[in-house]
Amino acid sequence: MKTETPFKRAVAAIAGTVIALTGSSYSVSAADTTTTENKTSTASVSETTEADTTTTESAEQEEQEIEWYKATLDDYDDSLSLISYEASPESGNSGVKKKNKKPTPVELNVTGGYVGDIPWFESEPEIESTPGKFAIVTYGWGHGVGMSQNGANFYATYSGWTYQDILFHYYPDTYLMDTCVDDEDEITVNGVSGDVLSMVSQIVFNEVGGTMSYEAIKAQAVAVYTYCMYHNGDSADLRCKPHPPQVVVDAVSDVLGQALFYGDDYALTMFSASSGGITANCSEVFWANLPYLRSVSSDYDACYDPHYGTVTYIDDFQLRNMIEKAYNIKLSDEPARWIQPEYSDETGYVTYVNIDDQLTVKGYEFKLALNLKSSKFNVFYTPRPEGEAIPHGSSEIEVVDADYKYTPGVVYPNNQPTDIGDPKSPADEPEDPTDVEETSEETSESTSEPTSSEETTGEEGTTETVSEADVGETTDPEQIKY
Repeated sequence: MKTETPFKRAVAAIAGTVIALTGSSYSVSAADTTTTENKTSTASVSETTEADTTTTESAEQEEQEIEWYKATLDDYDDSLSLISYEASPESGNSGVKKKNKKPTPVELNVTGGYVGDIPWFESEPEIESTPGKFAIVTYGWGHGVGMSQNGANFYATYSGWTYQDILFHYYPDTYLMDTCVDDEDEITVNGVSGDVLSMVSQIVFNEVGGTMSYEAIKAQAVAVYTYCMYHNGDSADLRCKPHPPQVVVDAVSDVLGQALFYGDDYALTMFSASSGGITANCSEVFWANLPYLRSVSSDYDACYDPHYGTVTYIDDFQLRNMIEKAYNIKLSDEPARWIQPEYSDETGYVTYVNIDDQLTVKGYEFKLALNLKSSKFNVFYTPRPEGEAIPHGSSEIEVVDADYKYTPGVVYPNNQPTDIGDPKSPADEPEDPTDVEETSEETSESTSEPTSSEETTGEEGTTETVSEADVGETTDPEQIKY
């Protein structure tokens, strides 16, 4: 005890000297990463510069460890680009969320609207057979995980679903909370910060435009806001489109601050343009296995989605160029071995691709390498005559979309939303080719993937699983299907 007392007095004297020298002019530097709670203690004043530097370096290393996975998709048209960038679930959630306000439950408004009476449509394309050419049939556009933007529009338009019906269908087992947003709350998108209403409205406008069903726009607004908050209000992989129309601003205002939760945290609300009749399980596309990003039906796709049944024709020598460049390998002279897909029995998505018995890659990675619309695809190849060598060179890729009548846009009186309205039936479509063309252009993105795999039976309806044997028809008995 006699030894400790002088020592404590010496320490106290040194601390008093430090405080006297620094005085009230002491301030925390921008590089200081100490939390607010820690700063309430006067003991933090005695931290050395070396400790501050170590803390700063640790924080910088933590930020550098977060790797973003981005996948570029072509724009749908000049006015709209869906999911131009997509962050995988593996990129994770950076940092600790700050919840200054306690979320409150949102009053439920679900209809469980009837799904049925879906018009028959011959959805499988007729594939042209040309020796030495691959035909790859894709179903949907984007990664197919989470909400299908086209599917949401179809459910709202044809089944009268509310935005809550849509959200709870595509993100099962989540719940909806109001995070009590006010005018001072901001989010950051691609390095630019702004108030929540303005930023979310611009993102939604970029994602789905302004002609989709009002309830589908609201569902997209909740998914966008939740996605941003999952990433701590800073989502670098989404993009804004300025000057959203009033209908978009109104839809966002109606649900501003509402977010989907799973457990006690924000859900990762991934979305893509369309999902080929059924969404993908998250683990089938990425590596993470999130329970609320599981496969559900998207019933109207085969009849109304313009991206269901797209055929991409590629010459064998051009495909060889693309695969060899993407994976830095040398392919064999047997095209039948080049693409060997492994399918999900549940969803029909390609989970893995064996490339020429040399390497195996994720189906979604292969889709990106070949710039296909979806990783739900089937591959056909018509062999060259026996003894004919595969030439060298390059050629153009031909993409043939399905011949659909686009989903009619929902028209609101005086551009103001009232209700879902009664969409025109296909029989009411104008017969004049010019009128049809104009309608298609106007609503091409009403029938929209993106930066987001589902069951054969969803909560509100059922859909048949597309098996490997059922998809695609060929006009040549010699054509090889993988």
